[in-house]
Amino acid sequence: MLKLSDEQRGNFDTDGYLHLEGALNPDEVSFFISEMERIRQIPGFEPSTDPELPIGHYQWQEHSRNQAVNGFMDRHDLLPYHHAFIDLIDRTPVFDYIVDIMGSNILYSLSQAICREPSESFPGYTHTDGGESLRMIRPSSSSPPIAMKAMYLLTDVTERDSGNLTVFPGSHMRQIPDPEDHETTPYSQGAAQLMGKAGDAYLFPHSLWHGPCKNLSNRSRKVIVYNYCQLWVRSYDHNNIPEVAQCCSPRQRRLLGDLGYDFIPGSHFYVPRDQQEVIHNQQNL
Repeated sequence: MLKLSDEQRGNFDTDGYLHLEGALNPDEVSFFISEMERIRQIPGFEPSTDPELPIGHYQWQEHSRNQAVNGFMDRHDLLPYHHAFIDLIDRTPVFDYIVDIMGSNILYSLSQAICREPSESFPGYTHTDGGESLRMIRPSSSSPPIAMKAMYLLTDVTERDSGNLTVFPGSHMRQIPDPEDHETTPYSQGAAQLMGKAGDAYLFPHSLWHGPCKNLSNRSRKVIVYNYCQLWVRSYDHNNIPEVAQCCSPRQRRLLGDLGYDFIPGSHFYVPRDQQEVIHNQQNL
C-alpha cells in the first residue's frame, strides 16, 4: 500500500489536512454527479426538520428536501445506491493514505453526498465532528486520529466564498478557536478556505475545526464524504453489518464491521488476529 511522503506527513501533522490532486478521474466525477442527481429523487436519510429530535439527526425521507437540480442536498448511507459507492470505501490512493495515517485497526463509518447551492442567506458554519465530546480531546503528535474523513470534490472550488471547505489549520492539535467563542464562523481569525479541482480529495481528522463557508458563486458545490474510525468507535450509518456487505470484498466487509466471527460481548473492542493481513492484502480487492 502507498505511504505518505515526508512532505505530505509533515503537512498533515502540522496543518491537520492533506490535499490529494486527481483522486477521481473526469469520468468518475461525471458519474458521481449523475448519481447524486438520481438519488436525490428517491428515499434515503436526510437531515431531520423535527425539532423534537436530537441536533444533527438524520431521518428517512421520501426524497431530498430540494429536488431541483443543483439544489441543496445532504444524503447519508450511500452504499446501497450503487456498487461504485462500495468500491470507494477502499479506493487507492485515498484509502492507502488513510491506513498510513490511522493504522490498520479501522472501520468505515459514514458516507455522505452534499450539494450546497449558491445562497446569499447561508452564512456557513464551523465545527468538529463527534460534537463536544470529541472537541476537547487533544491527541499528541504521535497519536493516530480517532476518526477522519476523505472529502471528494465533484465540482471546482477555485475561488473564495464558493462553499469551500474552511478549516482552522493546526486545530487538530491545539484548541483553535477559543472554546468559549460561541460565534466561531468560517470568517473568524485563523480560518482558511481550501481550493481544489473536481476530482481532488481532502483528508482531515474529526478534531480539525472545519465547515463550509458562504457560497456566493454562480454554481453549487458538490462533494462526497467518507468517514473512517478506530475499530472501537461505532459507525454513523449502521448499527449492524449492513446488507451490502454480501457483495463486498473481504477487506470491505471487514471495514463494514465483519470481524470474521459472530458477535460476543467485548468482541468489537479487540482486533481480529488477521486484521493487518485483511486490510493490507491487495488480493482482497
